Amino acid sequence: MKRFAAVLVGTLLVAGCAPAPAELVVAGRVKDRLETVAVPTLAMPAVNLDAGFESSGQRTADASRTASTYALGSFIQLADVLVAEGDTVRVGQTLATLDASGLEAQVQVAKADAKVTAAQVDLLAAAIDKTDDKAEEVADKTADVKKAINTLTDTKAKLVKARKQLKKQRPLVAKQLKQAQELLANYPPVPVPGIPSREELQQGIAKLKAALKKMDAGLKKINTNLPKLEKGLRKAKDGLEKLADAADKITDARAGLVDLKELAEIAADTMQVPIELAQVQFKLAVLTAPADGVVVSVAASGDRLAPGATAVAIRPATPSKVTAWLSPVQLGQVCVGDEASVAGDWGNAATPATLTRIAPAAEYPPTSVPTEEVHLTRAVEVEFTATAQLPAGVPVEITINGCRFAADHEEGR
Repeated sequence: MKRFAAVLVGTLLVAGCAPAPAELVVAGRVKDRLETVAVPTLAMPAVNLDAGFESSGQRTADASRTASTYALGSFIQLADVLVAEGDTVRVGQTLATLDASGLEAQVQVAKADAKVTAAQVDLLAAAIDKTDDKAEEVADKTADVKKAINTLTDTKAKLVKARKQLKKQRPLVAKQLKQAQELLANYPPVPVPGIPSREELQQGIAKLKAALKKMDAGLKKINTNLPKLEKGLRKAKDGLEKLADAADKITDARAGLVDLKELAEIAADTMQVPIELAQVQFKLAVLTAPADGVVVSVAASGDRLAPGATAVAIRPATPSKVTAWLSPVQLGQVCVGDEASVAGDWGNAATPATLTRIAPAAEYPPTSVPTEEVHLTRAVEVEFTATAQLPAGVPVEITINGCRFAADHEEGR
């Protein structure tokens, strides 16, 4: 009995001397996380540096090189900016619109080209009828065929350009669709403030899919019809030579005109693709907010920006991230998931936070980061997620309730 009592007393003494979990106080900084809205790549007319004047080959090459170096003609103007710095915006809200006058001009040109191409069908049909009537009209029909060939050649060039623009735009739209689908597939059970709702995501995915479908259909139509145009143009030129030979070859020339008429019908149908492409780009000319938040910077109406440049920067309305640097000794006292509190000089009470990330390797802390350790000592960056939004970029004091016992408690036991 005495032995049992002694063991019990010893156990109680050991329990009473058990060290408390570590509590660390370190300096940190609130991360400034921004969502940027970039200027999209639009097919705008480029500046002609020759200005209509003939120049030497070397001067032309220098001008082209200058245009390529400084991206002349590729800048896009902001037409209307609908928000200002400090405004609170919602996801999907229109922030600004780009100057679409160039796109409008392209639509008008594309419609005019389509109208001219469609007119060629009637013109060639009339030419076929006339070749049946009189052999002496061969000369007139030769002029009609030449005009048709020139039109089809121009149409082919425009379709090649439209295909290039489609191939350039499609990866951007596909990337946006993939990001939206990944977000919907991994949608959190409890929506995080600042991300779109499921309905908004589904609507956005549907629009992006429709745009991709239209782009793919246009590419397919162009890829299908361009070889036919190539083959038909060669055949038409052969037919033109036959028209020039003699009147006795009118029959062969008529066959060539029939082929040209079929090609003109194909071209008239395919020329709708550049119009549809320009309409797709009209939608890209409207900049919308990617998340809920506050506008921290915005370009002004009338500014000319290069594709990819930031037009609007938004600080999302989500809980802040806070970073700090811990020495190896301090790191040995904490774990991912530890509770912490963040205090700053803004006068409010400390904000609860959770240790959510520990860097995989030690580095030298930047000299701009306040730490208790010498900056020549390696440390590990850690990140905390606060329960509220804190002033971005400000220094803070972080109190961590460590998961392990403090080293000094271990030594003094």
